[in-house]
Amino acid sequence: MKTKFTISFMVTIILGLLLVGCDKFIEVDLPESQLTGPAVYEDQTTATAALSDLYARLRNGGVLTGNTDGTSMVLGLYADELKYYGTGTSALESFYSNSVIPSNTYIADLWSNSYAQIYAANALLEGLENSPEIPESATHQLQGETLFIRAILHFYLVNLFGDIPYITTTDYQNNAQAKRLPSSEVMANIISDLEEADLKLTYEYPAQNRVRANKAVVRALLARVHLYLEHWSLAEMYAADVIGQTALYAVESNLDAVFLKGSTATIWQLHPGVSGANTLQGKIFSFSSGPPAIASLNQELVSSFTENDLRRQHWIKSVTDGSQVWYHPYKYKLTENTGVSEEYSIVLRLEEQLLIRAEARANIGDIDGAKQDLNTIRNRAGLEDSTAETTTELLADIQQERKLELFTEFGHRWLDLKRKGMAEAALSPIKPAWGPKNLLFPLPESELLLNPNLEPQNTGY
Repeated sequence: MKTKFTISFMVTIILGLLLVGCDKFIEVDLPESQLTGPAVYEDQTTATAALSDLYARLRNGGVLTGNTDGTSMVLGLYADELKYYGTGTSALESFYSNSVIPSNTYIADLWSNSYAQIYAANALLEGLENSPEIPESATHQLQGETLFIRAILHFYLVNLFGDIPYITTTDYQNNAQAKRLPSSEVMANIISDLEEADLKLTYEYPAQNRVRANKAVVRALLARVHLYLEHWSLAEMYAADVIGQTALYAVESNLDAVFLKGSTATIWQLHPGVSGANTLQGKIFSFSSGPPAIASLNQELVSSFTENDLRRQHWIKSVTDGSQVWYHPYKYKLTENTGVSEEYSIVLRLEEQLLIRAEARANIGDIDGAKQDLNTIRNRAGLEDSTAETTTELLADIQQERKLELFTEFGHRWLDLKRKGMAEAALSPIKPAWGPKNLLFPLPESELLLNPNLEPQNTGY
């Protein structure tokens, strides 16, 4: 019997390829017959269109979507960044109250959408492997980008669910019986995919506006993966390489320019999909009257910024009804079509790499180097240099800057609390239902019913 996610893989890739012409992200206009089956891999143009469709689906669903069911909203509520204002009990509210259950529809969507995208990536890799018609250099480019996509999807899944299957084939019989691998093995496979992608890519972006992966995109994720594994020297090495690409990247001194599509700090971003459209995050986080329909920034997060922190002034907006004040993220400022898109959804940016290198350097004893990277972030925000004198104090300052710099961006805060063992201390005082089981999401109930090899369910569910 096929698992639910295996069936959805096949349906999603077929529908996605049939609908690809509707998305303005695709820069070629092709007959539908050329976007299905073996014809996709007969030439570079159609294969590139299939990859572009995969990027579009990352934006529209799964862990990297900017919509309400993506990690920016879900993990913001799950941690201590957002306060929920929706009415009644809902699939989204349960993340805020730490009462997620295996039948939660958002859990099922995160799992099935992400594995559907992984299936599409595997289909593309298999098609490229069997196509002699595409030039070798183009094949390497497409393979490298697709391996990166497969890696980043598994990265989020393993951090959310723990032990998971690492899917590398379109063989539905194998996928239907997929077993969970230990998290350590999943991370090793992620690194393997990224290292292979690194060999196939160059630093030249294959498209405008940094919407497709290059070598720096791969190395930025490698830096993050090694940071999470506490491979300090490797994290420092990969982050330093990205930071060192000064012809490509520079810290934006203007905070209002950081989240514009032309930001020099952007490493990788997702196209809005339609000409003139802007980000989904701008739509779901913004509100003009209170109380908000979905969520606001947690007051504790807002209070964590000092009054002279320019990020509070530029990246947080207040809304009042005259008696109460609410706050919402204001990194993305546009909520309507602007004729020409001005904001894309930024997934990887230079400031994270500086904070990765700072943390890695602090842990290997390079205190001066760590403070230099940390102070680059602080000074850009209008703050004075860190006063930390010990490694412990410096690491605490780095974590605080990660909290203030990366809030509501694809779950950085939650993933930091989890990997640093700080979730219990940070969340149990403010969330009565918080417990150790909440370090992992439950596996979707529907998947366990269809594939017994995914058992056992995560502890506590």
